This record gives sequence, structure tokens and C-alpha cells, in this order.
Amino acid sequence: MFLYELELQSFRCFNQKKLTFTKPITFVIGTNGIGKTSVLEAIHYLCYFKSFRSHIISDVIQSGSESFFLKGVFDRTYDFEKAGHIIQVGYSGQKKSIKLDQKNVTSYKQIMTFFQVITLTEDDIDLIKGYPAQRRAFIDQAVLLSDYTAFDLYTSLRKVLAHRNSLLAHGRNIDLIELEIWTQSLWKITVNIQKLRVEALSRVVTSVNKLLSEYFDGIYEVNILYEYKYTNSNQSYEDFSRKMSHLIDQELVMKRSLFGAHLDDLKFQIRGKRAKIFASRGQQKLISLLCKLSLATLRVNEQDFPIILIDDFISDFDKIRLKQLATFFQKCQNQIIMTAPFCDLELRGMFNDVDLELITL
Repeated sequence: MFLYELELQSFRCFNQKKLTFTKPITFVIGTNGIGKTSVLEAIHYLCYFKSFRSHIISDVIQSGSESFFLKGVFDRTYDFEKAGHIIQVGYSGQKKSIKLDQKNVTSYKQIMTFFQVITLTEDDIDLIKGYPAQRRAFIDQAVLLSDYTAFDLYTSLRKVLAHRNSLLAHGRNIDLIELEIWTQSLWKITVNIQKLRVEALSRVVTSVNKLLSEYFDGIYEVNILYEYKYTNSNQSYEDFSRKMSHLIDQELVMKRSLFGAHLDDLKFQIRGKRAKIFASRGQQKLISLLCKLSLATLRVNEQDFPIILIDDFISDFDKIRLKQLATFFQKCQNQIIMTAPFCDLELRGMFNDVDLELITL
């Protein structure tokens, strides 16, 4: 996947800005507050229809405006003559409009087969020590990059969970027969998602350890364990029901579902020890980064190489790690767009095997 052109209108600090990308690796450089992160945010928005910085849409609209517009010109290959796809995202009149090649788009599912983006931000560096929701989002992205059809399963999970929680909100006046129907539906969807997550997790672990071996002298042995919350994909519904009986009273009090794929978690290990507790900050940063980079290997189609976005590349690692990462970036086939406050001769020297593109804001 290669992004050739990006256009922003009334987005964050940009009134109107057009950027072109002509090299596989690009550094977007400039002082703090100039809009470097906003450029990556715009590309991310074109893929996921949302920001990685805020869930409030007004936050991305330039001050004084009531609308914004984004446009990306891209294709699967690094060839300017084949840059034939266009994604447009606009917001006006409190309504979002999304188009792919001038056709209306209503779901992320319609985009994911055309345009994939992997974004690494400061929050992703805290993957190990962060919240469970962050780790679930990570493994679910791994699943979707491996199997686009899983999107429907996640949609079903949200719908069934909403119905079941709505039912539990009635408290003791609940219809137990209806509750059983929704319980079984939630269990079935959860088990299917868990199986996909465990399969994707195995591929992530393999990829991370391969990266460590090839580019970081095999300094760590990493493992990631899947932590089930009551529901286990290896047990039958009958076994689950017997263990679940004591949870019903708690659910009626809490008025929400206390089991399901939305509550599971991941546990990271380095050399067999819990990374959250025993790993250093530097180790946690590197493993979190490699986990995100491993997503680039989970492709449905061999010709699809997701665009990798990295915000504030140089601040999180020392020179040795930066050189090792630069070696990896130069060998991978993905387009990489990074932000940095500067790109001096030393940093350029780390990328001596490629012709870097520098965009100064």
C-alpha cells in the first residue's frame, strides 16, 4: 500500500494543506505544535474514520470552522502511474461523509480490503502497562488484518452485548428465558472471537521473536498469553453454564454482562517473567513497538503492505535501538511515514540504504 497524496482542509491546525509522498520512507519534521502528529492523524482517519487522539469529532476541526475534509490518493503498488484509488472523508452539518473512488462508504469493512494503516503512537508504547482495552484493540486489529470477514463477528458481539446489557438493566424483573437466549448467543460469539484471537496471537509472537532474532540479536524471548474472563474456547456451553450460574446475581446487581470477549486480556512475558512487573521501561517500549510492527506481517493478500505511521520516532529509543530499527525499516516493503523534531546527519546516516524523503512543516 502506498499513499501518494494527502489533502487536509480545516483539520486541526491546517486551514488547507497538500502533501505528496514520493519515497518509501518519509520523515515529517518540525517544531512542537506545528502539526506533525496531525498529519499522521489525518492518514489514520482516512483508514478508520476516527482519530487516535480523541473520540470527540469537534477536536479535529480547525478552530473557527464547523467542518473538515480529508483526501488520500493511494494504490497497492509503489508506482505513480497506478495511483488510482481515492479516499475522501468529510464532516459538515454534523454529518460525516466517506467515499472510496467516488462511491459512498458506510462501513470500515468496505475500506479495509483496500487501505490498511498501522499507527504507532505514544499510547502504543504503553501496550504492556496500559489498560486491557488497549490490548484487546491490538489483538482485534491483528485478527482483522488476518481475516477481513471477522468484522461481522465483532459487529455481532457489539449488538448481542447491547441487547443482553439492556435486558440486565431490568434487574430482578428480568425474563430468564430471554436472558438464557442472549447468554448463549454471547457465549457462542465470544468463543469464536477467542479462537481467532489466539490464532492471531500465535502469529504475532512468532513474528516478534523473529524480529528480535534478525534485528536485535535475539536479546529477549517473548511470549504473550491469552487471559480468559470466565469463558474459555476449549469448554462446552454446558460446562460454562454450570460455572456461570453464580455470576447471574452479580450481573443483575451490576446490570451488565460480566463475561465475554470484551473483558479478556493479554499477558506479556519476557524470558518467562511477567513483563508488566519485571521488564524495564526500555524493554517494555521495544516489545510494544515490535508487537505493533508485527501487524504488518498479518496480511490477507500478499500484495497488501499496510502503511506504517510512527509518531515521534526518535524520542523513545537510544542510538543503538534506533539503528536496529532503521535497519528493519529499510528492509521491509511497507511505506513508512514518521514524525520527528529534526533529521540531522546522524539520523540520516542510519538510513543510508534508502533515499529518505523529508517534509518540513
